[in-house]
Amino acid sequence: MNDDLPGMELVRSRGVVRVVETILDAACVVILILMTGITTVDVIGRYVFHAPLLGAYEASELLLGVLIFAALPRVTWHQQHLTVSLIDAWLGPVARRIQQFVINVVSTVMLAVLTVYLWSHANELADYGDMSNALQVPIAPFAYIIATMTGIATVASLFKIFSSPSR
Repeated sequence: MNDDLPGMELVRSRGVVRVVETILDAACVVILILMTGITTVDVIGRYVFHAPLLGAYEASELLLGVLIFAALPRVTWHQQHLTVSLIDAWLGPVARRIQQFVINVVSTVMLAVLTVYLWSHANELADYGDMSNALQVPIAPFAYIIATMTGIATVASLFKIFSSPSR
């Protein structure tokens, strides 16, 4: 019996994609463990010792941004974004292929535009030398990581334009 939710089945890639996914998955695991540790230490410090962890909120903020964008390439490659099916029931197989093609093209263009804007913003942060308030950590490296992950998602989306639809 398969208890998986629709669209949540484990998908295994091959080759270079598998290597990239493994690296990004490992990064996500490490970030989640860090966030859990930071939150745990902060809560225990706050309520038991009346001494919260300095910069815990800020560190969680920065790590959460990286976590979300580190997962974006995998979600894009496997086309597992949240979707709402309004007209799919009325479309035939050919129309669904056309629909998926248009969705992939629009997604690729939007991700590419977002990548350019994110990279530009990261450059501005680096030029200004923006630092976080509590920890005094440079913000630009986090912005560059986010822009890079969006760029990888753009490449994944671009490849999906030329591959057959998975659903």
